[in-house]
Amino acid sequence: MPGMAIVMAVGFTMASLGREPATKGKTESHDWPTAMRELVRGFSGHPGMVVRLGDSITYANPGSAYLRHGKDRTPGQLAACRWMDADIMGKESGIWLSYADQPTGRSHTAASGVTSGGFIKGGKGGLASLDKILESHRPQVACVLLGTNDITAGVSAGQYERNMDAIVTRLMAGRTIPVLVTVPPMARAPELAVAFNERLWAIAGRHKLPVIDYHGEIIARRPTDWKGTLISQDGVHPSALHPAGPATEENLGACGYLLLGWATLNKLVEIKQKVIDPR
Repeated sequence: MPGMAIVMAVGFTMASLGREPATKGKTESHDWPTAMRELVRGFSGHPGMVVRLGDSITYANPGSAYLRHGKDRTPGQLAACRWMDADIMGKESGIWLSYADQPTGRSHTAASGVTSGGFIKGGKGGLASLDKILESHRPQVACVLLGTNDITAGVSAGQYERNMDAIVTRLMAGRTIPVLVTVPPMARAPELAVAFNERLWAIAGRHKLPVIDYHGEIIARRPTDWKGTLISQDGVHPSALHPAGPATEENLGACGYLLLGWATLNKLVEIKQKVIDPR
């Protein structure tokens, strides 16, 4: 999937017509902005360093297309992109770190086939351990999407929860804001994706974390026909027809990677406004 050609859709965004597409996934019932403002007090890492931690879904080039060069992004979205240097090609950009090809099926912060436990330890394709990634880049925000390979590998929901809680704990120890991204539906085990996401919501509730409900965004738009539309025919990876948008409702219901990038950027806008630069 890395290096996949990006096909741009043509048209106007709903925002350009005064009707910006709305979030359709589940939203947090806990007060994460207050908790995260407290967390970042004393943060001494790299301001604006937003890393994306994950597996092939994160590593794939289309996954960050909307953040890097999305069409018709709103002023708030563009401000967030400038804050995190989303379009810079170099290690000063956490977005670049997530998709920059390494010769072993990975980037600097994501690896094809890695599980949640494997991500903590590192080693997949030469991927550094979680501790080493955090020491090297000292991020202000970390978006974490792991779980599809755990399901494939037969990892229990309980073990997955323990692994993800360990990742969150390590991030918070460095005063990095963890953002949990729910696991998208999988054709081979849709019920396990739901079970894993229930564990993610439990973690988010315990630690009062922001969540990107990617699973919910997909199901709300494609309740029964997400395979072959928002999820590709392999039943695992998002579709990539026009990942840079524009983010019309039609396009958000047709391109899984656009939906992921759009939902991610919207949450980062919210974090910047409510936590990083609160009024």
